[in-house]
Amino acid sequence: MKTTSPAKTLRARDADRADVCALLDAALADGQLTEAEHGKRTATAMRAETFGALDRLVDDLQVPGELAATPVARGAPRAPRRWWIPVGAVVLAGLLGAGAGLAGRTVGDAVLGPPLPDLTTGNGFAHFLADYRAEYGSTLADELTLYPEYALVERDSGKPGKQDELQYRGDFERWGSPGSRSPGTRSFDLGEVDLAKYARLMSGAPQTTRVPGGWVSHVLVRFPPGGAKDAEPEISIYVENEAEQSGYLKIRLDGEPIAVYPEDS
Repeated sequence: MKTTSPAKTLRARDADRADVCALLDAALADGQLTEAEHGKRTATAMRAETFGALDRLVDDLQVPGELAATPVARGAPRAPRRWWIPVGAVVLAGLLGAGAGLAGRTVGDAVLGPPLPDLTTGNGFAHFLADYRAEYGSTLADELTLYPEYALVERDSGKPGKQDELQYRGDFERWGSPGSRSPGTRSFDLGEVDLAKYARLMSGAPQTTRVPGGWVSHVLVRFPPGGAKDAEPEISIYVENEAEQSGYLKIRLDGEPIAVYPEDS
């Protein structure tokens, strides 16, 4: 009688969904998936509830070496994603045969988790959002800028007239003392971003903006300048290439396109 592995029925976390999206992005980039297949699988991954559901989305793909150690590629649940452990303790654990799963980046005497995904991608956005929610217990922000390797966030500090300015590179750090926050500043909920639609639009942004050989340089999420009370927050996706051509498109948090500003406009 066929049995179901306990790992397959384990509930998936946002970080697990982000790992699957990284595999799907890699499969699109090396020609294993068409854009239509990539978009469909990414949308399904964002809604997946169990480890087994995620596994079915990638079990027919060749996995690039840099992603081979992810839990979805190994077919096993992930260990805690980040470890702050003195180097001596890691060495001792290795000698005792208990150091498996702790490999990752090192900074000083700390051992960190795997390298961050490109934060402008759908899986990168999901990865950031999971960490932001875990850090602050909320997904509210005043402004967010995503770059491939880091993110900048402005948010209400909770103190009257003060705003926290944060940098994210796997952890959140404040840039000096809280800055001033004008009385009319409004927060929006990053949790309302339709990540599946965002992922599709982001992956096709170079074609949409007619920037040949282009890539997404950064993504800006904010209310449009001007302070209109009926304005909705927007996501601006900026594209450039080596020839210094550029363009961008704007969408709403639910993925509805607002405007496209192509390279030759």
